[in-house]
Amino acid sequence: MSVDMVTINNALVFRDSALPFRIYDAIGDGVVKHEENFAAWPKDDTTGDPTEWVATMKEAGTGVTTAVITDKAGGALLITTAAGENDGINMQLGQAAGESVKLEGSYPLYCGIRLAINDADQTDLFFGVGVTDTDWSGGITDGMYFASEDATAVLSFVTEKNSVASTTAVGTLVDDTSITMEFWFDGTSVYSYVNGVQVASMAASAATFPNDEELRLTLEFLTGEGTANTCTVEWLRMVHIR
Repeated sequence: MSVDMVTINNALVFRDSALPFRIYDAIGDGVVKHEENFAAWPKDDTTGDPTEWVATMKEAGTGVTTAVITDKAGGALLITTAAGENDGINMQLGQAAGESVKLEGSYPLYCGIRLAINDADQTDLFFGVGVTDTDWSGGITDGMYFASEDATAVLSFVTEKNSVASTTAVGTLVDDTSITMEFWFDGTSVYSYVNGVQVASMAASAATFPNDEELRLTLEFLTGEGTANTCTVEWLRMVHIR
């Protein structure tokens, strides 16, 4: 792997030379970004909740839901749910407010994550950008995200505008196996990728493209059974170039 430096909307962008949709970083006046490799994890000393995110812990069953740094070369975040169906965590970047993305006009957006789940067909997973909502499993009104729901290991890519969604199956999660999920909006169309391979695309003119709401980076992971399950996140990134 090598890194190219290019200019997009007057920002200096660092991207993968072989996979140019994959953005590592960007510098410029209009850049909004968040990058985690989980070498460290800022959190509240009392609650243990992350301080850069609004973290909603769901703990109806026994035990507690935790999100902690774990031992792994390169860094990782270990999410462990409490042991009740739909227990887990919803994480939205920012504090009381944090909707920093708007997919209007020619403002590119990259989002990516690499993770592994211990029990792929007994968990719910959502990752991407969407409106402020602490329960994505219950449905959101506007967003662009990857989703995999309880009772199936199928991974889908979803675009949703005003509660009307377009859902495309793009892969299958495998227990204890890392998977990389990314999407890139170039200002004209959005392209989604699984493990570096393009799996879906949509034009910004599509009816379900979410271009009329501010959105925020979100990760939600829930268990779909009365058992604690885990998700190990190796990295995540969002780069929005305005």
